[in-house]
Amino acid sequence: MKSLKIVLLGAFIMLVSNTVSAQKWGIRAGANISDVNVDGLDTSSKTGLYVGIYKEIPLIKSLLFIQPEVQYSQEGFKTKGVEDTKIDYLTVPILAKIYVAKIVSFETGPQFGFKISDNINKTFADVKDFVPSWAFGASLNLPLGLSINARYISALNDNFEVKNGLNNTFDSGKNQVFQIGAAFQF
Repeated sequence: MKSLKIVLLGAFIMLVSNTVSAQKWGIRAGANISDVNVDGLDTSSKTGLYVGIYKEIPLIKSLLFIQPEVQYSQEGFKTKGVEDTKIDYLTVPILAKIYVAKIVSFETGPQFGFKISDNINKTFADVKDFVPSWAFGASLNLPLGLSINARYISALNDNFEVKNGLNNTFDSGKNQVFQIGAAFQF
């Protein structure tokens, strides 16, 4: 229920906030490079994609904005001798965005991830359905509404558990994602 409230809040902010005339809509897409940090598990990063929509809502004209987003994100990791782990999320970042110059901006804020699907063998490991994270990013804003952006996202809590075969306990860890891509504002 809490997850549904967060999604609805993000949708409400994006759709109902049409009272400010300087708002901009946009789409963003690019590559995810994701991994999980679990003690005792040797993993390497996996490449996926992300695609989503966002809305810039000004708080201080030309300087500070709130940027709610909704995006689909393919994440996961690789482990030697095991099929690549794939986890798909619907993510809802709600970021504060500051422009230090018209061409450069920085963003940070919470991101809420809702697991859509995974290919995890439940006898070996498990991943939580809800993943609260924190995102940090920067954008190079080009003419005609195009921007190139990079973002680092780290889970706030342990969200992945791997069964330790030696003593039947679980080792847990956090996922981390690096995104690089492009956005277009309308």
